[in-house]
Amino acid sequence: MLRSLNYLRIFRKQIFAYRNDGEYSIDNTIVERAIRPILLQRNRNMFFGSLKGISNSAVCYTFIATCKQLGISFRYYFCRLMREMKKGRTDYENLLPKTIDQ
Repeated sequence: MLRSLNYLRIFRKQIFAYRNDGEYSIDNTIVERAIRPILLQRNRNMFFGSLKGISNSAVCYTFIATCKQLGISFRYYFCRLMREMKKGRTDYENLLPKTIDQ
């Protein structure tokens, strides 16, 4: 109990920031909806066979979720990324979903 109260004392301003600014949301349903497919996939991840497979899967899911958030088709992004890499582009910061069209 003491630990919880200390946490509240230290982070009180951040915890109740939503009361001072109407832009803050009190819930996190947007985040929960975004990660739900990943959590449902968790049971299937046991069958990747290696740590490298799991790591590759995490990278793919990250790009898919980023494209969804930006409103970009993942298929469009992936095809565009492969075309640009085939041309020899190595400026990877400019090949991210948000910056690839610029």
